[in-house]
Amino acid sequence: MTEHGIQCQDCRKYLNTMKRLFCCTLVPWLLLCSPAGAQTDLAPTEILVKYRHDAAAPAGRAIGHNVVAVPLADTPASRENRLRRHLAHLRADPAVIYAEPNYHGHFEDLPPTLAVPNDPGYASQGWLDSLGARQAWAVATGKGVTVAVVDSGVDLAHPDLMNNLRSDGYNFGDGNAVPQDVLGHGTFVAGILAAQCGNATAGCGLAPETRILPIKINIGSTNDFDSAALAQSVDYAVAHGAAVINLSVSVSESTQTVGEAIQRALDAGVVVVVAAGNGGGAVKFPGTYPGVITVAGTNLDGTLWSGSCLGSEVTLGAPATGVTSTVLGGGFGIRSQGTSYATPMVAASVAGILQLDRRFDHARIAALLRANALPLAPGGYDFGILAAGQTLLALLPDLIPEKRDYANGDMVRLDYRLPPTGGPVDIYVAVTLPSEEVSLKPDGTWQRAAVAGYAVTGSAYGGAAASSGTLFGSPGIFPPIRLEGFPAGRYVWRSVLINRQSLSAVGPIIESPLTIK
Repeated sequence: MTEHGIQCQDCRKYLNTMKRLFCCTLVPWLLLCSPAGAQTDLAPTEILVKYRHDAAAPAGRAIGHNVVAVPLADTPASRENRLRRHLAHLRADPAVIYAEPNYHGHFEDLPPTLAVPNDPGYASQGWLDSLGARQAWAVATGKGVTVAVVDSGVDLAHPDLMNNLRSDGYNFGDGNAVPQDVLGHGTFVAGILAAQCGNATAGCGLAPETRILPIKINIGSTNDFDSAALAQSVDYAVAHGAAVINLSVSVSESTQTVGEAIQRALDAGVVVVVAAGNGGGAVKFPGTYPGVITVAGTNLDGTLWSGSCLGSEVTLGAPATGVTSTVLGGGFGIRSQGTSYATPMVAASVAGILQLDRRFDHARIAALLRANALPLAPGGYDFGILAAGQTLLALLPDLIPEKRDYANGDMVRLDYRLPPTGGPVDIYVAVTLPSEEVSLKPDGTWQRAAVAGYAVTGSAYGGAAASSGTLFGSPGIFPPIRLEGFPAGRYVWRSVLINRQSLSAVGPIIESPLTIK
């Protein structure tokens, strides 16, 4: 084992040292025990309960971060009624903060892709398809992440934005607490980032469940703002818990005032995403500030937009032309081109990364974005174009059978891919057989998951870069599996990474099915 992760030649030694079994009673929701062929409409069989810190959990229930999973008997005829009764009973308890069903999720056959949304403007949002938006949404939507949009404000009543807007924004341009947009620039930027998706209204944002902290910096409906207002806005965003700050702005000259505010944000762990600037020439401030993610503009055909500023400071590009988004008055449309509109696409991707793992810092995020970017055409640039879907897919573990259909007597080879992570994670591997669920132990043996819980296959893995190898096969960590005496049917491999500190999954559970005929 190296300092940063598991190397293939060390995997066997490493895995054999892992002794700690994962406690099924604490978080049985980490790997879903769904029957073979399960779909996303599986009714939940558990309730997640959060008790007050000063309240004792019921006897016999383990507490992990004050969250208790209560298993329910799975009798099809009475499951729904039993679930409803349990929920009502728990919610009536004054010691309970909340109780909710432990809903099942399901992904199958990478890459996952969601259906075309019903939003009327989606058909005109070719930039979303160019970024792999539907793949990105299948992995993360920015849920639980706040992005500060430091701009001309946001249309606070826009039906495709209002549900994602935080109420504690501010107007530094006019000196009041109402960051209402009257220019339109900030509303357009906010829609690219986080317009609600699937609500049959306007269009979609790239991170449609992100929370937006709207901050207005310009005076009235003018295009003017000063460095003092910009610096105050950055500090305000940090103080109010923004994880990402979107700056679709440029300043005529660099100022220490703004630079120090950005540095305070970076020191606080906030990711700052900045437009490279328009008009050609060198990158404009604050896109030149070290540590920010600077975004150039491209066209939908994969070429560089001629109006984009360029320089060594550019992290990557994103579409700056042909972009449609939310407009003032509740509408949806197109505005003139600019790197202002490429920037929130990258900010949305950052929100998706942070939804999966908050421990990624700005340098690791910039490296992830660059590593998964698409090449510009023609070549010759030292940066690529944002690939939102591929970037998020690259953060998920994957188990890869060499084929899908097997016969009794076949040997199964199974490869693995482990993604880069923001910090140490535990690795879990399980498989659903036609009759039961089993979990892989560190020594290569199996246990019935329904009885003994899940085993930690690998503990405290943390990789700065993706690693891959063979789990079952030759050469590999374990010998290939011979299919002798296995019942015919569908088998589903599952893998997931768990952040041990928060006991939360880093990404959704990915399933790789195979069939024995």
